[in-house]
Order: sequence, then structure tokens, then C-alpha cells
Amino acid sequence: MIKIRRFLLSFVVIMLCVPKVLYAEEIVLHTIHFPPHVIDANKLPPSSNFGVVDTVYGFDVDVLRAAYATQGVTVRIELMPWKRIMRDVEAGLILGAVSCRPIPIREKFALFSDNLSDSANTFVTRRSFLDDEIPTLDILKKYNVAAVNGWSQTNILDSADIPYSSVSGLEQGINVLLRRNQDVFMTERDSAIFAAKRMQVIDSLSFYDVSELGLDHYSVCFSKLHPEAEKWRNVLNKGLDTLSKSGKRDEILKKYGFSLVTQ
Repeated sequence: MIKIRRFLLSFVVIMLCVPKVLYAEEIVLHTIHFPPHVIDANKLPPSSNFGVVDTVYGFDVDVLRAAYATQGVTVRIELMPWKRIMRDVEAGLILGAVSCRPIPIREKFALFSDNLSDSANTFVTRRSFLDDEIPTLDILKKYNVAAVNGWSQTNILDSADIPYSSVSGLEQGINVLLRRNQDVFMTERDSAIFAAKRMQVIDSLSFYDVSELGLDHYSVCFSKLHPEAEKWRNVLNKGLDTLSKSGKRDEILKKYGFSLVTQ
């Protein structure tokens, strides 16, 4: 009996000393197909050098999972239409959304994590088209400009009173540069580079970052109405800090052909 009691006491002591990181928990976050930040493997299977990946991957997703993994947390990613995701985050029906830009309109209903990644607004052109220009919004007034319908660049162009043609997506935007009369395609840089590589036209294009606009930051939006939003935001931020200090965040970005952006 004494031996049994000693065993049970030792077991309890050991369990109390086990780091919390070993107690794995799972959370669910929602997203859309937004390469290269978030990629639906059914729409765009990974290349062979990626090895085995989940049904949703991409550098924001990989950074997210790796950061939470440092804290003993696994993440299940579910795909839904973006408008529905934002509506459910606002209503507190889901925990949060990836990748979500921390813009003012979302501040009333969302808590934002530290950044998963950063990118720049860029002017995509035929090779060397703007080499003799400083890439500012003002120069667009003398060129034929295209932007993806519904993306943030259309708001920027509208605010600057710059006319533009709407395109349905990245591939169409790149194609109108190379095959039609458009001069500049204004869009998000990393997505455009990723699309150009897939289309095998990267050598025919130039990319000019618009420094006056600063960087776009991509994070996780946690619903303010969800009871565990602050907890999981803080856990993620701690994991992101651990990931950055270890150098593993850089490794993930390099796997996709990108590097950390600072400005």
C-alpha cells in the first residue's frame, strides 16, 4: 500500500512539472484562398519539394501553425467565403480569420494578432517600363491602370481620383499588361510575384513598390465577442515571438521564395 501511495504521489508531482506546451489543444480558424498567404491545395496543389502538406497551406498558414505549435496548440483551417467569415467574426460565431489586415473598419469587432507577414502595394509593368520614374500615385494619371475589383488598391485609386480598369484577378491583371493596352497593374506585391512565377512570365515583368503607402500587414482577426479571443491572440503572439527568435519564420518564407520585409 505504501509503495502504491508513493507511486501515485510521484506521478502527480511529475504531471505537475510537465510543461503546458505538452498538453496539445486545437483551435479552428477560417480563411479564403489567397495565394501565397493562404492556398487551397485543391485549387493549387503544392510542388513536390514541399513534401506532405495539409489541405490548406501558404506562408501565413505555415507561420501561424508553427507559432502555435511552439505553445502546444494545433490549428484546423476551414475555408469559407470572406464576407461570411467577416460577418461571423463580427457576430462572435467563430474565433477568428486568417489572413486579416488590421484596418480601421474591423477595429470595432476584432482583436488583431501580431503580423504573420507583410507586403507592399506595387506597380506591375512590362519589363523596365517605369525604370526612369519614381513610383508614386501621381504618375499613374498619365498611364492606363488596372486593379483587381474589390481589392484595397481600388479604394486607394478612388481616393486619389485616378481612373482605372477593373480586372477579375491576378492572372487577368498580368495578362492585360502583356497582351493589351494597360500600362500599370496596381496590386499586392507578393501575390503578384507568386502568380507571375506560376504563369512563367516573371522575367517579362517589373515590380515597383509604392513606398508612400507603407506596408500591408497580415494578421489574425479574433472576434471581440468570442469568450477566448484574447487568450488565443496572446498565445499566438507569444508563439510568433518564439518563432522569430528561432529563425524559423525566415525559413518558412524562404520556402515560398520570399523574405521578411521591413520598412
